Amino acid sequence: MKRILLVLIVFISFVKGQTSSDSTEVDLSITNKLNDYIAPSIFTISGEAGVYGELYSTNSEIKRRPSSTGRIFLRPTIQFFQNFSMSLDLFLSTEGSGYRQNINRIAIHPTWSWGTAHVGDFNHKFSEYSINSVSIRGAGVEIYPGWFRFQIIGGQTKQPIIANKYNSVYSQYLAGLKIGVGKKESSYFDINLVAATDDKNSIPNSIFVTDTTASSVSQSGVTPKENILLGLETNLNIVSNILRFKGEITGSYFTNDANAETVDFDGLPQFVGEMFHPRTTTNVDYAFNTALDFRYDFFDANVMFSQVNPGFQSLGVVSVINDKRKFSSGIGFKFLNNMLMFKIRYDHQNDNLLNQKAFTLSRNTIGFISIIRPISELSIIINVIKNDMNNDSESDTTKIDNKILSINGNVSYQFDVMKIQNSVMIGYSNQTSNNYNFYSPVENKITVNNFFANLNTTIDKHWSVGPGFSLVKISSWTGAENQTLSLNLKVNNRLFSSKLMNTLMFSFSQSEFTNVYLVNFQSSFRFTKSDEIKLKLRYSITDYSNNLTPNFWENIASLGIIHKL
Repeated sequence: MKRILLVLIVFISFVKGQTSSDSTEVDLSITNKLNDYIAPSIFTISGEAGVYGELYSTNSEIKRRPSSTGRIFLRPTIQFFQNFSMSLDLFLSTEGSGYRQNINRIAIHPTWSWGTAHVGDFNHKFSEYSINSVSIRGAGVEIYPGWFRFQIIGGQTKQPIIANKYNSVYSQYLAGLKIGVGKKESSYFDINLVAATDDKNSIPNSIFVTDTTASSVSQSGVTPKENILLGLETNLNIVSNILRFKGEITGSYFTNDANAETVDFDGLPQFVGEMFHPRTTTNVDYAFNTALDFRYDFFDANVMFSQVNPGFQSLGVVSVINDKRKFSSGIGFKFLNNMLMFKIRYDHQNDNLLNQKAFTLSRNTIGFISIIRPISELSIIINVIKNDMNNDSESDTTKIDNKILSINGNVSYQFDVMKIQNSVMIGYSNQTSNNYNFYSPVENKITVNNFFANLNTTIDKHWSVGPGFSLVKISSWTGAENQTLSLNLKVNNRLFSSKLMNTLMFSFSQSEFTNVYLVNFQSSFRFTKSDEIKLKLRYSITDYSNNLTPNFWENIASLGIIHKL
């Protein structure tokens, strides 16, 4: 705590020293200096750079964060003659990797009128099922000359982590090719080809238990994987900005264990067999999705249908849930110059597409939301969602039958009192959950009621305050009840033409089992036109009233400096 107070004192002294002169009007950006020598139409630099430091302490046996953290980032963009630019993305952190993938990254992205390139660490997307937001350490290029569309990328998607036989991670590499015709903003048709494989030699075999008596090596624990994906994707603007169709179908050739015994698959294309040898753990399957969107004036509607078959896997996607079929639809209306808006939505989802499971699990969701603005100062929102989840089991042991109904509403109103601006929000929500999974003489129902209110008062251009509270009550069919009361107060202060902005927040939460006290202070000061310093202090106390769990406190202090280039 002394360390935090010292940082605060130094910061306040720094602010006073800076505000004594007119340093906030000084522009130290690189762009401002270059403008004295080079015309902006020829050469410009934009972006930002910064450093961040954080200290964490607690008396709890479990630490939720590292004791200290340091980060540095640099994101400049250099532009030449307004038709070529070069972006750099540099991020370094002391958090490291441990038993996870490294978060440090560095990448360069040159961009020109008909294409862009990537070198280093970057995230990329081909489509929903082929390559979707996976992190790649490698290189790639995208070119769009005229109606031709071409992308090629490749690199490492996972770094090796050597732990035990169940938590180790193989080094994984991926290569992708996209070829198509059309324009992204209008209509296009693309073909996607992706290949991904784990490096068998990136983890020593000594950490696994193997059976060498079999005809092939049997491995217990994580296994090296191989994957080929071939897909078609389209986006058709049928009626300009009114009716649009989207669709994708992607086939997957996936081997769960590249050390398993090889087999012969009838009908498999020869080039696929030459690239990846079929094995006993190989699956060939597909996934697809279609969507039709209609938007015109006050009305919009959409229909979507997707299916991911049980054997479909994609190493180019961060997460994919297979054995799933989903249908979604929705309609929306806007009336009276957007004073009245409402939307209705229906979703259905089920698994067990091949009837290989004992039971089929189904989910149905019906939702309704309405936004009413009778006057500019008043807004009313009503939201109703009904969720049903059930399977077709007739046994009370395996039966699933849950029904949840949620009703939410809030009102926001802005008003002036004695030339003081105020805004208030009042809301209420009720959620009722019924569990019919097993037979019981009473209804297995849990009800959650939540009432909250917040007020924000702008006293003048320097000060504003915002008190608020929430009350949550949980009632069970057993008669047990739990109530949580939360109180909070936020104070905002702006000084020196909003160059110095401070926020102080107090909150208190009380339930049957715990009391939580929290103090949070945030301050940012723009001491030049291109430089800003940010300070955050957070102190919390968690008090367990049952005397069975030890109480604990936490401190978090962080300081960051951002410079606009």
